Amino acid sequence: MKYVNPVFVVFICFLISCSSDDDRGDSIVSSKLVSITKRYYQGNNNFHTEKYNFFNERLINIQYSDDSYDDIYYEGDVISRILEFNSNNEWEWTITYAYDNEGRLINKKVIPSPFNTITDVSRQKNFEYAGNLIRSENSWSDGGFQRNALTINNENLIVEDQFLTDDGNLVQRYLSEYTNGNMTGLTLRNRDDIVTEESSYTYMDKAVTRPYQMNSYLFGNEWKNNKILSYQFGLSQSESYKFSDNYIERYSSNNFVTNISITGTFSYKFDSNDDIIEQEYTKSISTGDTFKTITTFEYE
Repeated sequence: MKYVNPVFVVFICFLISCSSDDDRGDSIVSSKLVSITKRYYQGNNNFHTEKYNFFNERLINIQYSDDSYDDIYYEGDVISRILEFNSNNEWEWTITYAYDNEGRLINKKVIPSPFNTITDVSRQKNFEYAGNLIRSENSWSDGGFQRNALTINNENLIVEDQFLTDDGNLVQRYLSEYTNGNMTGLTLRNRDDIVTEESSYTYMDKAVTRPYQMNSYLFGNEWKNNKILSYQFGLSQSESYKFSDNYIERYSSNNFVTNISITGTFSYKFDSNDDIIEQEYTKSISTGDTFKTITTFEYE
């Protein structure tokens, strides 16, 4: 987990993910979740699989198709620590989380273990809250540094994420729009206030259940913002649609610098209790590449 240039991450996010990840604390009650499995395809090739295992309403373990895995620990109702192991059962990373008295994330640390052969560079991210402003500082043990300033609206949703230089000058900023609890737009503007990337989202007339918003099991009542803040580069890395109140139907994204566009379409299956049992997500890129992710949900 070494330092990555944020501009590079934004570009990769656009190519690979231009999507989103979590959303509401009051979603519909559903059956008890046992596991979530995500299978990633390019064409007919299932190139990666992840299985998220739950016990008593808590995510306790993630297994990957390369035989690596993560073990997850809690303090009270919130995630406090992740231990990451490689396919040889060797401990590689520790990730820790700390919160204030209101359950808001105030610190995240990513620390390589003594057995890590990739890097010995650690990093941490600190947060300060002042009214509707969140200040974030991301630092690396080898000297890397990144600063962000995020703004929340009256519904406690992040509506702006500014990337700043060390001396506080604007590099770029993300602006998000919401309608009825659903993110409908995400725009990237550069330091000259020129739009360089734009995404729009449309939703079904169907409210999500809690299993679809997996991070609500990890990050407490403030899970939406806590999860977004936990990403190394904030809102630019989040799968924006999963923070919405309804199931997404379609999104489109256009990068005006690379002239690459992406379209995402979604279909679903539900059981007799109206719990989601499958989502199929197809991502089509103007370069000609097509990716598919099939997510299945298992209940007791």
